[in-house]
Amino acid sequence: MRLIDDLAAKRCLYRRPMLTMPDVLVIDIPERFAASTLPLGRYYPILLENSHELAEAEGFLARQRPELVLPDLFDRRPSAAHSACVIVARYRPPTSGWPWLLVCLWPAAYTCMVSPGSDLFARGAYTSEVYETRDDMIEGEARLRASFTDQQIAHVIGRPINAGSA
Repeated sequence: MRLIDDLAAKRCLYRRPMLTMPDVLVIDIPERFAASTLPLGRYYPILLENSHELAEAEGFLARQRPELVLPDLFDRRPSAAHSACVIVARYRPPTSGWPWLLVCLWPAAYTCMVSPGSDLFARGAYTSEVYETRDDMIEGEARLRASFTDQQIAHVIGRPINAGSA
């Protein structure tokens, strides 16, 4: 059994909005495996920092195995990214029908406050939020930004949605 034939049959790659942020491979988990612990009850984001990791993820999903497994090979792999402030990046859906993403890269000053082994930060450095609509994403981002000073947070606008918007 291969994950690309079942659990990860529907997936979409969100390209990074800037070089220092990851690509995100989002799997739309089939309804029979969906759970309230997943973003919007059905999505599983995988943060990929380089092309080698993308190839590794695709190989993992295509590998023949005796049973289904979680595609969590990167969840606890340490990130190579570093930042002095929180970087907030918007990810527009690459194709219609997919959600909006908000990915944050957190500096060590924040991540070190979490107990070792915690699942709060993917790869020890990132958080990701998944939203049905652009407006929902902007609202979630506004709530996050309201808790920081301008010196603590940097904002990365995703690829243009259309002329004059982000």
